[in-house]
Amino acid sequence: MWALPRLLSAEFALRWIDGSPTAIEASAPPAQPAFRLQFPADPGSLTVPGASYFGWSLLDRGTGKTTGSSNAATNGNTTESMIKPWIVADYLRRESEAGRQPSVKDLTEMTLVIIDSNDPLAESYYQRGGADAVVRRLVQICGLTNLIIKPNLWGWTTMTPLDAVRYGACLADGRAAGPQWTGWLLDTMKDIRGSVAEQRSGAVQGGRWGIIDGLPAELAKDTSFKNGWTTYMDGWHVNCLAIHPDWVLSVMMRTWRNLQEAAAGCANIAAKLVVAGVP
Repeated sequence: MWALPRLLSAEFALRWIDGSPTAIEASAPPAQPAFRLQFPADPGSLTVPGASYFGWSLLDRGTGKTTGSSNAATNGNTTESMIKPWIVADYLRRESEAGRQPSVKDLTEMTLVIIDSNDPLAESYYQRGGADAVVRRLVQICGLTNLIIKPNLWGWTTMTPLDAVRYGACLADGRAAGPQWTGWLLDTMKDIRGSVAEQRSGAVQGGRWGIIDGLPAELAKDTSFKNGWTTYMDGWHVNCLAIHPDWVLSVMMRTWRNLQEAAAGCANIAAKLVVAGVP
């Protein structure tokens, strides 16, 4: 009779079948994330000091459930550059559906639309897509319910925080850019560059700030994001959108304070939603 081994390696166990030992690979428990985002017990406790308007929404991509501020479904903000990934995604999806491939020049320009928040190039692809028709397709394809179109002005599109996380989910799940280009789009959104201080021109605007700064490295490395920001007569209109495999988060505000403080407001909301470990 076979003697039972006293030691087994971490990778293998021994099973006795008809008196003969058979090596089988042991199934190791899946690694658990060190951090995650959690719905807060009191969504109303999250605020941004100095904001004349503030709203936020968090979507759990696994369950489809959302939480957020009490006005998340009703009060919105002008999207500004937050809509640029859609302009790019819409162009790529339509090209793919027509059996065409974007040129190297097109891909280079669309990369700059996202990583540098290039306004003139965004305007070019918005017009090539039919201007207001681009935003109408956003509503239709992504299932948005409370979006207001400003004719021929993509940055003045008004969107609620709840519709913003639906928009983010649409970018993430392939409806926006289509199966061929979704991975490219999300990866490009991870490469956004430039600080708040690097607002050099309409073609080169630093946009690497906001929610991404409020996340631990484990979450940040897998997070795609895009901010939108412009100063108006009623102060800064600032939006932060972040897309992770497990969640989508949107933070919107208007504030008389400077852009740096608005960026910190987005980061602080994200940081307050981060918890350690699993439920």
